[in-house]
Amino acid sequence: MIKKPMFIIITLFLLLIALAVINIGLGAIPVHPEVIMQSIYGRADPDLAYILAYYRLPRIVLAILVGFSLATAGVIAQAVLQNPLAAPDTLGTAGGASVAAVGATALFPTLSLSMISLAAFIGGIIATFMVYLLALKGESNTTRLALVGISVGAFCSAGVDLAVLRMDTNVQTALLWLNGSLFGREWEHVIQLLPFSIPLFLAALLLAKSLDSLRLGQEVATGLGLRVEVYKVIMLLVAVLLTTSSIATAGTVGFLGLISPHIARQLVGHAHKFVLPVAGLVGSIIFLLADSIGRGAMPPIEVPAGLITAVLGVPYFLFLLWQQSRKEKKAV
Repeated sequence: MIKKPMFIIITLFLLLIALAVINIGLGAIPVHPEVIMQSIYGRADPDLAYILAYYRLPRIVLAILVGFSLATAGVIAQAVLQNPLAAPDTLGTAGGASVAAVGATALFPTLSLSMISLAAFIGGIIATFMVYLLALKGESNTTRLALVGISVGAFCSAGVDLAVLRMDTNVQTALLWLNGSLFGREWEHVIQLLPFSIPLFLAALLLAKSLDSLRLGQEVATGLGLRVEVYKVIMLLVAVLLTTSSIATAGTVGFLGLISPHIARQLVGHAHKFVLPVAGLVGSIIFLLADSIGRGAMPPIEVPAGLITAVLGVPYFLFLLWQQSRKEKKAV
């Protein structure tokens, strides 16, 4: 285990900045990094500078915020539920938020982003509560959580498909909700997400010691004076808000909340004051990398970033599921 978490954080931050510079140069019209620097100093072609500032830069900032938010939500879910397979995907939060956001958009095409976010939050809460009733209440195991979460997610995905088919929409909009995409994202969407992502991440950092206590078990946490049930509700609400606000702006992005916390714990151990920022940076890097691959693989055709994260995340999820099944069989 690496013992220098600040070194890891700084390294990941620099990697994220480098990846952002590469990403802003990708697209139907490739832009050299030198030209990007010239645009920063106001020496580049005005039209090119406008494209970089108002089309490419917002989607980069949004990719960072969405990746950070979903990874943070995954850390919270895994700590609160003491379940390595807990994540916005397996808790049904992402699916519920997606179907509610798409349904609201289909019924009310002129609905504002703030109202879409509210609909996504309500849908995420309902889906998470359904998974809780079916898999988490009483005696449960990690495999059961995964199977129930996938079932609820599949039901919500079918609802998204139905809503998209009935909407007067184009293919790009459908792909946004079905697979997660940053196509056409603007500063408006960044401004929409900022009031959620940054304050909620800071709230999660303030609750880091409580997350450490919960990781030791409910009885130990209670013995340490923690009001377990109250803190669980607060933390899960933070996770749901982070997830639903991200989905309302970028569509369904799978597996970031599942794999990022595991990578972070491999790098810096289990102290959540380090796991939270490291997982957030890892999530941002993965999502920004997925967007870079999606934009640069077959220009001008753009592959949704959510498809790339699924390709990366599914094998890792299956490995975790197999690993946890083995542990549970040995424990019997």
